[in-house]
Amino acid sequence: MLADSAARWLLVLHAVLGAAAVGTATHVVLWLRKGRVSAKSAWLVVALLAAGMLVGLAMYPTYKVEVRAAYLENPSAVTVAAVAHDKALERVAAREHELPPEPPETMALVRGAAQAARWFDVKEAWALLGLVAALALAGILSLWTPSEGAAVRSVVLGLAGIVCATTWLAAIIGVVTSAWRAV
Repeated sequence: MLADSAARWLLVLHAVLGAAAVGTATHVVLWLRKGRVSAKSAWLVVALLAAGMLVGLAMYPTYKVEVRAAYLENPSAVTVAAVAHDKALERVAAREHELPPEPPETMALVRGAAQAARWFDVKEAWALLGLVAALALAGILSLWTPSEGAAVRSVVLGLAGIVCATTWLAAIIGVVTSAWRAV
C-alpha cells in the first residue's frame, strides 16, 4: 500500500493521463470521420490508456483499503462524514448569518457511496475493453490505407467510436468516484 501523499500524486497523474486519453481518442474519431487516418494518434491512445491503467493498478491497493473498504462500503464511516459535513455547514451558515441547508438523508448517502464503488468496478471492465479496442484500432490503422477498401472504414470508425466512448465513460466514472472520496 502507498503512502497517502504518493497515492494522491498518482491519482493526479492518473487523471492527467485519462484526460489526455479522452482528448486523443476524441481526436482520432474526429479525424477518421473526415477521412484522415492517423496510426500514430491511435498508438498514442494505446500508450495513454496503458499508462493510465498501470498508474491505476499501482494505487489500487490503497484505493481498496483507504477508500472503498474504509468509506464507500462502510455505512458508519459515511454517516460520520455526513454528520461532520453538516456541522461544518452549520458553522459556515452561522458565520454568514444564514440558515443551514437541509441535510440529505443519511441512507441515501450510504446507498450512493456503495453505488459509486460498484460503478468503479464497471469502469475497470469498460476501460479494459477500451484498451483492447484501441490495440485493435491501432493495429488496423498501421496496416490499412483508406484507398484499399471502404468496407474496412466502417469497422475502423466503429472501433474508434468504442475506444472514444469507453475512454469517456471511464473518465466520467473516475471523476464521480473521486468526488465521493479520493485517495
